[in-house]
Amino acid sequence: MTLFRTDDLDALGHAIRDLCLAEGLVTAPYVRRKREKWDRMQYGTGATSDRWALAFGTGLGGWSVVKTAPLELLAEPGTSGEHRLGLIARVLGCDALHISLYGSTAMVIAQAAPTGKVMLSGYTLDGLLFHGVEIEEQRFKPTIEGARISPAVGAALERSASDGFNEVIEQLAGQRWVDISLKLIEGEEVPSARVLSFARPGLEKRTPLRLKLKMEEHPLGTRYVMDDGVWINDSSIDAANSEVGAAFVEKVARWLGVPVSLEPGVPRSLFCVRATPSEPTHRVGFETEVVSIGDDGGCEFLLHTARGLGIAELEERSPHQRRRLVAQLTRALVGTRAHVDATYRDFKRVFNEPTTHAVGSFAGERLATAWWRWGHSAVAIEGHEVFELPGLCTAIAGTHRQLALALVTPGFVNGRSQGYGQKDPAAVVVIDVDTGEVREVLRSDEHLTFGFAKLCFAGDVLGVCAERDGVPTVLTLEGGTRTESPGDFRAWAREAMQAPLGVDGLYTSYELPMLWAGPDAVMVVDEHAGEKRRRNAGAALAVLDLGTQERRPFCDAAGLDPIACSASGARCLARVDTRRLFVGKRVDRDA
Repeated sequence: MTLFRTDDLDALGHAIRDLCLAEGLVTAPYVRRKREKWDRMQYGTGATSDRWALAFGTGLGGWSVVKTAPLELLAEPGTSGEHRLGLIARVLGCDALHISLYGSTAMVIAQAAPTGKVMLSGYTLDGLLFHGVEIEEQRFKPTIEGARISPAVGAALERSASDGFNEVIEQLAGQRWVDISLKLIEGEEVPSARVLSFARPGLEKRTPLRLKLKMEEHPLGTRYVMDDGVWINDSSIDAANSEVGAAFVEKVARWLGVPVSLEPGVPRSLFCVRATPSEPTHRVGFETEVVSIGDDGGCEFLLHTARGLGIAELEERSPHQRRRLVAQLTRALVGTRAHVDATYRDFKRVFNEPTTHAVGSFAGERLATAWWRWGHSAVAIEGHEVFELPGLCTAIAGTHRQLALALVTPGFVNGRSQGYGQKDPAAVVVIDVDTGEVREVLRSDEHLTFGFAKLCFAGDVLGVCAERDGVPTVLTLEGGTRTESPGDFRAWAREAMQAPLGVDGLYTSYELPMLWAGPDAVMVVDEHAGEKRRRNAGAALAVLDLGTQERRPFCDAAGLDPIACSASGARCLARVDTRRLFVGKRVDRDA
């Protein structure tokens, strides 16, 4: 919701119109339209949506209200780099506010002074980043300052973000403004408000790009395979490797006339939604879907598939989004090279099957991974064929001779979704990596639960993070002996891993209190590179040689987080997210 402290609606309308025209849009008829599954006017930004709609009118207490589609249009930086909120506030010489509530807990407040200066406070679901603009850490708490707002608003913000948002509506806007943005997306009439509609001028589209197509059936669904290695399923777009991805991106870039320079790392994949387009298409023998990909507003294209003929055609949805489409495809399919002189290089994908969750470790020098199928987990141990175990593998740990896996029976199943909780039935199995023998060593009951298990070996002693009647418990297994005691599993695991003394900045993750990179080296993180690390995963990590104290960058590909190293440190297993694993090899500096 956006508000300006003015009652001059004519001046407000002129300021909005001038801003939109200055950014290259033209006035357009406000007409009814069908809202799409991942509509640019709802989930996009001013930069990624070719159509803007705004409704404005009188609020309460001397404020005017503006509702927009896209939803944060006026709070975003415009093409000049300045927040649109500040530009309009300066033209009108008034205070302005924009408030976004994400779910019920995260909130961002953009506040503009009559001078046009904009201050941000709060946080989004991505943390302290709002449309590419960093929010200062000391301003993580949503705050409205010095705008002569009722004390009730400040008190409500102190209680919770949702209370604060509701109080702003009650004090400054009024309930009639709550659902206006959805009406704007669908072109519905907005009583007692003035409506403005803008669009980017029409440009001629390129002729659709022809692609090879193959369909693959997997335990968790169907996957499109384009040009022998670009994958699209129900939730993501990805590539088999960065070489295949680079060839595809270069092909698309040539088609669109967009210059591109690639430095391949590993494919990082992107969120993807496929849906029927709102505007009907008539292509005999083809099925058509609109494919929306990426974050930061993302982008989209039309995909026409003729399964029987083994061909597909990619059609641009908007000529204005060509550069953005190439940039998003580059991130998803090619990635970026991080460090030339990295410790671990040449990362390769571990398995190609689509999944929603994967874990991995090393048993000495042998790589072992497990990934979810439907109610089961596939398990791959080097030297053995892939096999299945019942349950979803949530944790894994290894020694030279054996692996331990935690397996939970999903308590939530809905369509193609499956999930679990701490109290769902779970078991721990141990696998002999030489013979492949699987033994169950622990099973949950009504008192002992470990749906959210963590595992760690201390020599041959296996530690399990569990709960006994809701109390955090460390359970240990050695041979046939089992012990348990209340305690902090993370502290137990740190001691079990024999963390080196006097080393600052040890790398930690949700699963790991630290990570050895062989017998004489550890992973460390630059504590001053928090934002760099948040954006680029392993870019701020290094491998510290405990003997020489030399630090070298962790890996040569952006976006990777390490999760395990082999006993000698010769190989490292890393991930870009919870479902995609890559393994790289250690390279000496002189190599």
